[in-house]
Amino acid sequence: MMACGWRLGEKLVEMTDVKFIDTSGWQILQGLNTGGTRAKRLLQDDNGDRWYFKCSERKPGAPGHPEKYYKYEFWSEVIAYQVGKLFGLDILRYDVAYNDGDVGCISPEMDAGVDEQLVEVGRYMTTHNPAFAPDDTTSRKEYTFQLLEETVQYFELEEYWPSFFTTLVFDAIIGNTDRHQENWAFIGSTYTDAPMKLRPSQEQALRNLLSTNDEKTFIRRLEEYQLRVKHLKRMAPIYDSGSSLARELTEERIKQLLNDHQHLTGYINRGSSELHWDRRKESHFKLLEKILETRHADALKNAAFFLQNWDGEQIEHLVYHIDESVPAEHMAFKMPLERKNLIVKLLTLRHRRVVDIIYG
Repeated sequence: MMACGWRLGEKLVEMTDVKFIDTSGWQILQGLNTGGTRAKRLLQDDNGDRWYFKCSERKPGAPGHPEKYYKYEFWSEVIAYQVGKLFGLDILRYDVAYNDGDVGCISPEMDAGVDEQLVEVGRYMTTHNPAFAPDDTTSRKEYTFQLLEETVQYFELEEYWPSFFTTLVFDAIIGNTDRHQENWAFIGSTYTDAPMKLRPSQEQALRNLLSTNDEKTFIRRLEEYQLRVKHLKRMAPIYDSGSSLARELTEERIKQLLNDHQHLTGYINRGSSELHWDRRKESHFKLLEKILETRHADALKNAAFFLQNWDGEQIEHLVYHIDESVPAEHMAFKMPLERKNLIVKLLTLRHRRVVDIIYG
């Protein structure tokens, strides 16, 4: 698709390049689909490339109430990509797609080569702290910045701090409430063969592995050894940012917030980060403030340098034109104007707040 643009004063503003992809005829890779309230399908196109298709989330309603259907959630994923691209971030592309009667968002498989795999940050965290068991809801409070900090140090991953901080700042801009342990990752090699010469930490992990006869301990130490000798190539692009940009709000609630600045401010302030601080959930803003009080302050400020790429006119244009590629037969999935108005306000106010916190 050829990019086109329009003039605002003396400035050429590029049109958004959102595509609508009809995946009819693509193969659904059975057995690799994922369940849950937000249906996901792994598809393979005619060229053999693989894609992840996601519908908007549905949640059962309370007794006597209808289900909750976040109809426009997939747009949050698409807009987050466009905003991230405007900022110059390494972020996974999301477009709009049709599949098997559903409209949702689609993204290419992240593994760039046949010898690459996604290695989720959560694997390192649960190996370092077995008390953090993501499947057990009572242990979610263990998912903390402090655990991330300990894990990074324990596995000698300090070179990736800039990527971690960039993601946290970006989440604060879009109000992402679901950056859980599986929603950021590294790209690593598929093999876990030990290098010719082990680092001291790798040697120690191997000695620990060979010195135990307890099965449960052996399994955990084997996982640690495999993670330590795994060749990490880079941080994965930012991905899975759909729980953001007011995706959960009804049209009635959106109208209320647009007409009441005080309530809108309260809504923005209540948005919380999934990454806890000292086992407590904090707002995105409070989390950034607390990090600024640590030894990571300069690293956080450097990672937030992309904030200078903010362009309010571009933001408005990409949001208001985000759904132009949707064909007439799927008009029901275009985003209502008032929802677009709110998203522009949210991005503008949250960006201003984050800039004040980090550079104020």
